Amino acid sequence: MKIYIMGAAGSGKTTLAKKLSIKYQVPHFDLDKVKWENTGTYNQKRDKIERTQMLADILKNNANWICEGVYFRDWIHPVLDAADEVIILQPPRYLRQYRCLRRSIRRLLKLEPSKYKESFSSIYQLLRWSHDYDTKYLPLALDKIKRDKIKYRLLKKWDENIL
Repeated sequence: MKIYIMGAAGSGKTTLAKKLSIKYQVPHFDLDKVKWENTGTYNQKRDKIERTQMLADILKNNANWICEGVYFRDWIHPVLDAADEVIILQPPRYLRQYRCLRRSIRRLLKLEPSKYKESFSSIYQLLRWSHDYDTKYLPLALDKIKRDKIKYRLLKKWDENIL
């Protein structure tokens, strides 16, 4: 089982990946940890060579996996090509925005643990990126997925029965 779960920030990728990981006893990989340096913010991208090697190690060292992230550009193509299925989460924009804002405020107030420093600027950038996801980024991902005939499901909502 090799599944890539993608969607905008706040779409439920991590929640679904964790549930599938537990249900099927398959390791789950958050691709933010591959893309970004562990510096306390999302503003320091990992070196491309190191990122490529980390991703290759995940794919090579795990017969089964669940990867999740917002990513679809060239560095993620090995995941797309190796996946048995791509699950694209696309709940309503207002729900994603609410989840992002709630999570960010909880982190600002230190009610939720996070190794990333939240700021009003970073929250604004996140909400803006998430807002543009459906019209700007998702079509690019779907072009690659359809062109390469990768099996995928586009889910506007999901519940335990989908698992």
